[in-house]
Amino acid sequence: MWLNAVAKRLRSRVTVVALAVCSAVIPVGCDNRETILLIEKPTEVLSIEQAPAASEAANASVQPGKVIAILKPGETARAIGVYHGTDHDAFHVKLPDGTEGLIFAGDTFKVTSR
Repeated sequence: MWLNAVAKRLRSRVTVVALAVCSAVIPVGCDNRETILLIEKPTEVLSIEQAPAASEAANASVQPGKVIAILKPGETARAIGVYHGTDHDAFHVKLPDGTEGLIFAGDTFKVTSR
């Protein structure tokens, strides 16, 4: 009987240690690289507008707005999301100055990671 109690305590301690190790190792071992768009040709960054939803659903679609910046060759933008629309695909980007916008998928940039 006492052997069962010792085994139960040992199992619970091993479980706690295993969870602690996994919570420390998994984030370090995962590939958390940033996706960077390296601009090769002048590229427009468009504001993000919420399209009027057909219903009052929380998931309103995203559409491009006005040009808020034009990136030059050699500049970069960090991709923080991707939108797949019926008429267009775009990257949701964050510029070095903190500005967020959309860049249409195209041949004006190269996708890299760091």
